[in-house]
Amino acid sequence: MDEAMTFKRMSPEQKSQWDKDGYLVIKNALSGEEVAELTVEVDRLDETSRRLGRNPDLMLHAVNIIDSATEGLFQPEQDNVGTILRPEPCDAFLNLIDHPNHLGVVCELIGSAIQLSWAEAVVRPPSPIPANRWHKDGSKPYYFPTVEGKTPLQWARIGFFLTDVPQPDMGNFTVIPGSHRAGFPKLPQGLEHALTITSYTDFKQIDQIDAGVPGARQLLLQAGDAVLFHNSLWHCVPRNTSNVRRKNLWYVYTPLWMRLGDRMGNSPELTAKCNPVRRQLLGELTHANTNGGIHPFDEGAPLIRLFEGQGFVETMGAVDQEYIRATQR
Repeated sequence: MDEAMTFKRMSPEQKSQWDKDGYLVIKNALSGEEVAELTVEVDRLDETSRRLGRNPDLMLHAVNIIDSATEGLFQPEQDNVGTILRPEPCDAFLNLIDHPNHLGVVCELIGSAIQLSWAEAVVRPPSPIPANRWHKDGSKPYYFPTVEGKTPLQWARIGFFLTDVPQPDMGNFTVIPGSHRAGFPKLPQGLEHALTITSYTDFKQIDQIDAGVPGARQLLLQAGDAVLFHNSLWHCVPRNTSNVRRKNLWYVYTPLWMRLGDRMGNSPELTAKCNPVRRQLLGELTHANTNGGIHPFDEGAPLIRLFEGQGFVETMGAVDQEYIRATQR
């Protein structure tokens, strides 16, 4: 275990923005060298998928990119899924799972009893139609339960951008700030328009899917920036009218009790080269009733002690005491 592991914490301004807007932009989350290395690996996936028959004018969506010994998927269209085999290991994708520029922020938001549920690479070529409907993340077909009309944070998705997106309509990640609390806004165009732009299939009928949506914001980003957002934040991806193939990675962190998303498990080759923290983040079980459920004891979740400065039992006691104190005020 890396006892010298450091964590960047959220600033007061970041905490305020997260509570208010439901997302954060982490500037320069990746160095120029890291961007270059990761871009080479994404391009390799892109090229391999083309050799396997993917139309280069369609989106690349490769999942489970951290484990080269297993199959991943490319998903150019919602109904057209094919298989892609990465020809050699890629430590660059693995090295992101505990990157110091974001892991501490994720732990502050969702806790340190976490795992990496998804690791994806996306390439969005130029397209005159929007790439993704307005939606929020979470379990499907039924969303996470709400509490007093709001959905608690159940997973934290972070996107690492490998290309500059300095202008609108470049396939920008687009959000409605505050919609993790307020929900989807009432549209001046009426119900039918709202149903269309949130439909799995019909959204492609609308050229400018974000036009007229109150508060909609296309994020302007530089290569190396990262975006972290709440699972209940409404978001979409509009058209890309530029000549840029927008490239980014998506990593999703979830509680240890949640089932892994893009894989059933990890290859022995992958886990053999990982330290205890990375094995926790891969969702590896040590034995029953440790990090495989709701009681992630120290052996199975070493990240708790590293982040909190105390083990599972002490952290659980502190959480309980904080709650009880709040009830007695």
